[in-house]
Amino acid sequence: MIRDSDPRGQRTGPEPGPSARWARVKAVFLEALEQPESERGTFIERATAGDHDLRAQVRSLLDNDGAAGDFCETPAAALLGREDPALALAPQRLAPGTRLGVYEVVAFIAAGGMGEVYRARHTILGRDVAIKTVSATHANEASGRRLIREARHASVLSHPNICTSSDVGVVGDVPFIVMQYVDGEPLHQILRRGVLPLARALDYAVQIASALAHAHAQGIIHRDLKSSNVVVDTEGKPVVLDFGLARRLPDGAGAPPHNSTLTGRDEVAGTVSHMAPEILRGQPADARSDIWSLGVLLYELVTSELPFHGRTSFEMSSAILGEPARPVVVRVPLAVRLVIERCLAKDPDARYQHAAEIRDALDTIRRRHPWLVAGRLLFSARPRTITTAVAVACLIPIIAIAGRAVYARFATGGVAPATTLALLPLRNETGDPRAAYYADGVSDAIIAQLGAAGEVRVLSRASTTRAASWARSAEETGAALGADVVVDGALHEAGRNIRVEMRVIVPSTRQVVWSRTFERTASEILALQADVVRAVASAVRVTLRPGASERLTAVRAVSPAVYEEYLKGRYEWNRRTPASLKSAIDHFTRAAALDPSYAPAHAALADCLNLLGTVMLGGGSPRELRPRAEAEAIRALQLDPSSAEARAALGYVWHYDWRFADAEREFRRAIELNPSYSMARIWYANLLMSRERMPEALKQVFAARELDPFSLIVQTNVGWVLDRAGRHDDAVAQLERTLTIDSTYVQARWRLAAALMNGKRFDEAIAQGQSLIALSDSAPPSLALVAQIEARAGRPDAARALLAAARRRAHTSYLPPASEAAVFSALGEVDSAMTWLEKAFAERSNAIVYLAGDFFDPPLRRDPRFQALVARVGSR
Repeated sequence: MIRDSDPRGQRTGPEPGPSARWARVKAVFLEALEQPESERGTFIERATAGDHDLRAQVRSLLDNDGAAGDFCETPAAALLGREDPALALAPQRLAPGTRLGVYEVVAFIAAGGMGEVYRARHTILGRDVAIKTVSATHANEASGRRLIREARHASVLSHPNICTSSDVGVVGDVPFIVMQYVDGEPLHQILRRGVLPLARALDYAVQIASALAHAHAQGIIHRDLKSSNVVVDTEGKPVVLDFGLARRLPDGAGAPPHNSTLTGRDEVAGTVSHMAPEILRGQPADARSDIWSLGVLLYELVTSELPFHGRTSFEMSSAILGEPARPVVVRVPLAVRLVIERCLAKDPDARYQHAAEIRDALDTIRRRHPWLVAGRLLFSARPRTITTAVAVACLIPIIAIAGRAVYARFATGGVAPATTLALLPLRNETGDPRAAYYADGVSDAIIAQLGAAGEVRVLSRASTTRAASWARSAEETGAALGADVVVDGALHEAGRNIRVEMRVIVPSTRQVVWSRTFERTASEILALQADVVRAVASAVRVTLRPGASERLTAVRAVSPAVYEEYLKGRYEWNRRTPASLKSAIDHFTRAAALDPSYAPAHAALADCLNLLGTVMLGGGSPRELRPRAEAEAIRALQLDPSSAEARAALGYVWHYDWRFADAEREFRRAIELNPSYSMARIWYANLLMSRERMPEALKQVFAARELDPFSLIVQTNVGWVLDRAGRHDDAVAQLERTLTIDSTYVQARWRLAAALMNGKRFDEAIAQGQSLIALSDSAPPSLALVAQIEARAGRPDAARALLAAARRRAHTSYLPPASEAAVFSALGEVDSAMTWLEKAFAERSNAIVYLAGDFFDPPLRRDPRFQALVARVGSR
């Protein structure tokens, strides 16, 4: 719980909560918890003097907190698992042999503050059951109602991973419920013995998420999901227990209503360490509160620890409200970490909205990577990298003990060479906020050169930037990205010189193992970058590729004006909108004009011209743009044959000019020159996809995702290839995850609408299409896409209206003929579709190379003219 100050006077942040009244209740409650029990009553009287309602609310909270060990909040796994022999000596209300109707008590299992649980036998069926009843000291009308409520909730649930309730009865005036007897071990006890193998942790997680999804679908939320309320039975199946705190959603559905009234006004239920922030703020629980608790449980499953720590309830709630979860250890695959991080979003709207989404995400990770069973990692498909990562993990205790000796051992070969490197964006410490583009550009250049020079996986700046935006330190960023080495630095102006301070950090030990300062004149910025690359590669013991040393020493000078224009262009290029690409072209053109021999400017121009000619951006006709892109790429290669960027740009041109073999050669060469250049892999995947070589295409996009896990364009292309491979639901899930990174990214929204359409989820597709139209300012290609969806959904009038709107917009913006062809294809108007396809063919539209797939509808694809067009392109 965050307040202006805690009882010891330590400032902990601004007061949360929607009302000052509730904040006051919580403040007194939490301070009361820290008082000795013998003094608690006096403290409450003093703190609530004259405010009887406040006193009653605080005492109500204390009663609930004190019941943390009762039948509602007792770790139910301890109650319904094997009976503890030690507990047999405790006072028992029901002796063995006691009859409760057809049930005979066999043994006492456990008791909490209000409830007792027994193992019993059905005397007719001969079946073991668990019986829960209210203890004699707490038997009253309210506790009886609570027990009956639990039975009612459990009775509507039928799932293999949920403990079921089969009967209810009364002993004297005290009710009892009969439940499934789960013979097994509490999950929290299993986790105390150490970290589970990842395959088993994922298996448990999928089943528990499935159980929660079932409960939510029945309108029931658990409100106290935690490892101590899960038993793993003798067959290894996790079973969720204890719906004593459960509530029924008001609308009877699993959706998360914002006006839910699931608890009484003053009731706080559950376990603080697993409570969602909104519950601690006094807001009502809904399905998303269970999602948070599931996130805590997932964190426990893969780490055997809790994501938030605190010595008291006050400290724990303060951490939950005001601090990020502790980073999940690097050994856990990034995909799993991202699922956990989304579950633990402070804002309920930012979490998964349904437990079924978590179940599906984890199950997809498990199914796509069966080798997880062997305990291998998800970070890299290269066995050498995996083996080295495991070796580094094994060395962590030794490194930690070595302390100050780490640097010497690192530099002299005592530690394994880096396999995955994250270079964080250089901090702009020039004193001029406008120079941020310069720091970012230098970061990009160093990343590209490190990837090209050394045998190391180098993560992109896009991914490190996003990870660094929420991590608290460089070490946490590296851990989140799965990097065994982090390079951190800052850029300064020193008179007319540029100074860069760099350091190398090992995230696993939080040790800075190397640091150095580099300084050169602004005209020698390329040499400065080469200095950094050589020094970092040496510091982390990266083996340089053949020819890399020569390239790093043969660095030319560049005019500061040229380099600034180039970096400004790169800044605009990274935004990937028609307007930003045109602005980038202006900057790159000026850089090339100022220095025609500067190869990177020509390669970057080729990239911009290529993207402007795509159907999605619709910035202009490929007939005009692509020849210019080819000329710029060839010019860049004449100046620098080792440029991976220029090779990839030329491969892109030749792919859409139907020179498939030449394009593949260039893409392969680009990847050979810089295996960490993710865009070369993405464009190569597109070529493979157009040739219907889907397994190879998927391999390339997944490799790109490993390199660039937070890149919007990479993540979007993964979704596109999945969609073209017929895996529409996987594509939708991938693209939805991409939009959680940036909901305004037009390309991801486009691909999501298309994937939903291809999966015949038309209403959802139209909803995404409308968002796309708004995001793109009613761009003609966006209007045409939604027209295609409406046509496939059987609404031809709406489709024609949207196409007409797109044509009107085309007076000022470009409407690709391939977009019109797609609309007519969906309308079943084959002749009109063929007319526009011929125009797309004449302009060498990107869409033409994908004709052999299912981009167009069956009536058109069966037409002989279409098949002849496919043959002319050579798409098969």
